[in-house]
Amino acid sequence: MLDRHANQAEGLLGLVSQRGPRMLAVVHHGDEQAELPLLWQLCLSLVSFGYAVTVLDATKPESDANPGLAELLDSAHWNDNASRDAPAWTVLPAGKGIQSLCTLRVPGLQSLQQLGHLFPQEGVVILYCKVEWMTPLIAGSGIEPLLAVSQSRTSLITSYLALKRLLITGKLRPTIVNMIQEGAPNREDTQQQAISSLSDCAKKFLGQDVKAINIIEPSSEEGQNDDIQRLTCA
Repeated sequence: MLDRHANQAEGLLGLVSQRGPRMLAVVHHGDEQAELPLLWQLCLSLVSFGYAVTVLDATKPESDANPGLAELLDSAHWNDNASRDAPAWTVLPAGKGIQSLCTLRVPGLQSLQQLGHLFPQEGVVILYCKVEWMTPLIAGSGIEPLLAVSQSRTSLITSYLALKRLLITGKLRPTIVNMIQEGAPNREDTQQQAISSLSDCAKKFLGQDVKAINIIEPSSEEGQNDDIQRLTCA
């Protein structure tokens, strides 16, 4: 694990254990217009901090042609040293592997520790999956999942359902991430109305105050995103 003074992204990352990679979680609720740009920007930012990043993409199932987490979990001969030679940013299909971890009759923290043995100890693992798989895995871990939303009506509905399950079933404290395209006319005002509606629904119907932040999506992929930098340094 990185020394405390060097770990600029420590505020965002939940500890899985005292030894092993750190983990964060991004909820998949069907709004890829918001979720995928958030994942992209998180990876860019964390790599810039010096982390080796692994995204466990549970929206994609493993296959013979495209192996992923399930094969790592099944391998009795996994060599941890090999993971240290991996690229700084790796995306692994993880649908079958995450689902298998959810069906084990063991506490979620034990499943997370099992994951921790597969990846560089000073790295970051990003869990990207639907909320019904996320809650049994990270409940009680201290991880605060990120719930990305866009201005579409469908996003507001699906994000509210995910938020309800995170708060009520998982007893988790998510952060709503309001993804706004840079330069889009009136986009920020419309988006702010959507996120206010989501926060109001959480307070009115669930009795919960939910943290929400705005992230401006840059028009180009070059350079650092200041909003993401502030998120990872929070």
